[in-house]
Amino acid sequence: MTAPIGEGDGPIPLAANYGFSALAGTVWYFQFFFYSMGETQMGEYRFSSWTIHMASIIIFSTLWGIALKEWKGSGASTKVTLAFGLLTLIGATIVIGYGNSLGVAGGGN
Repeated sequence: MTAPIGEGDGPIPLAANYGFSALAGTVWYFQFFFYSMGETQMGEYRFSSWTIHMASIIIFSTLWGIALKEWKGSGASTKVTLAFGLLTLIGATIVIGYGNSLGVAGGGN
């Protein structure tokens, strides 16, 4: 049986935890800052920007989780569900982008 975090591992590195928390908050703030900048460039298709933004966050954070082996030890059905979810999000993002490009090519009607 393993000890809870901080018990038996020495002192909890509060300064590092606060620093990483501040970094996470800053990154979180800037994602909305840059999202807003990008949204203004989408013209009449800005309605789809939030969907693309949220899908991108989920896709890239899941890929980071895979790269950092956060899913190691998960069951096969969990990994299949994860792959299906990623493919669904990627497919939906492609469909939205394609739909927007049809609107641009057709004059936005």
